Amino acid sequence: MKFEIGQEVIVLDTEFKPAGNAIVCHYEDSINKYEVAFVYPNKHQADHITIPEERLLLPAFSK
Repeated sequence: MKFEIGQEVIVLDTEFKPAGNAIVCHYEDSINKYEVAFVYPNKHQADHITIPEERLLLPAFSK
């Protein structure tokens, strides 16, 4: 597991361009994917989406 629960990450779209920030909620080991809380543009509440690790990045200010 590369990212920690509660950690802020950058979500990349299918073309690997930044789509926005999210918070890691869960890691599903059997499918190697993360569940993150992501707020889509023009929405106020976060949706929980499952996304592969390669489409997540740490923000530049993270250690």
